[in-house]
Amino acid sequence: MIPRFFSFMALAGLALTVAQGAGSGPEWTDVAEADKTLMGDYVGEWVNPESGYQKINPSLCAQVINVDKGIYHLKFTQDHNLRADVYFSGEARLKGDAIVAKKDGWDIRITKSGMTGKGKLGDNVESFSLKRVKLGSPTMGQKPPKGAIVLIGEGNMDEWRHPDGRESTWTILDNGVVEINPRKANKDADPPIGGGIETKRKFGKVRYHMEFRYPVEPGKSGQGRGNSGLFFHGYEAQILNSYGLNGHWNELGALYKMSPPKVNAARPPMEWQTYDVNFTPAVYENGKLKENARITVRLNGIIVQKNEELRHQTAHALKDRTKPAPDSPQPISLQDHSNRIQFRNTWVKEL
Repeated sequence: MIPRFFSFMALAGLALTVAQGAGSGPEWTDVAEADKTLMGDYVGEWVNPESGYQKINPSLCAQVINVDKGIYHLKFTQDHNLRADVYFSGEARLKGDAIVAKKDGWDIRITKSGMTGKGKLGDNVESFSLKRVKLGSPTMGQKPPKGAIVLIGEGNMDEWRHPDGRESTWTILDNGVVEINPRKANKDADPPIGGGIETKRKFGKVRYHMEFRYPVEPGKSGQGRGNSGLFFHGYEAQILNSYGLNGHWNELGALYKMSPPKVNAARPPMEWQTYDVNFTPAVYENGKLKENARITVRLNGIIVQKNEELRHQTAHALKDRTKPAPDSPQPISLQDHSNRIQFRNTWVKEL
């Protein structure tokens, strides 16, 4: 059983409120210093290469990806937001205040001052210098247009409920941020806390903006890391900590088990990201399906799904993919997949 105070709040239909800047769970509050200062995106160039590929294409970027406590994976390419060739991919370790790696002709050192070292492409070994950056999104902080409905960002969850009729029990942080309060973490709660949420209003054709971020969660991987989902009429735009992954059809920016993102534009854990979606529902005529639903998805300002036809439901189980498209307005939904994802500045405009 949970304490009487929290039971009362759930019974009264009030989202739990926590006045903290980071978050309510250890995923947000117990973060290693190296994950705060060294993990993430780096941009720079080869330093005065004399010949070879490095001279022709001097730009260089890297990702420092948390794997576990003190363990990282490094990935070097020419461009972050393209499916560019991978120059180097390998494990790195935290030693003191630096992350270091030495493998296959590469010698890499990462400190708060940046990333330096030498890299080998073909027969050429050249020096490089990179700085840590936040790539962000051009739509970050975008204000709702006239006529839009603010779903998250006004200090309450009045527009949301759980599918079983309960008012939202997700955690409201300060500054208009909402965090998933996982049902799995509250399994003994009575009345129940957590679970997915859906809008009380139903929508058809919409323009939608949302900002979200996932925690680091060292030691977790794949679908167990930073997992949630954004649903329109049952079709899912996947939310997942896909930083440094391959951009498969079950990763961030994908239409789940239907269409992979055109590029992996996932940002590192703890950094705010954006989803901008235009959704058009299925069209029925005399009770028969005339046109499938379509969706355009921008992740961090980059088109990852362009007017994609939703040929079937985006369900995990094959049998559930055969369900017909809805022929009437539906709620917008967010998934509780047991990870403490955070959301802010979320609004929808009917088109």
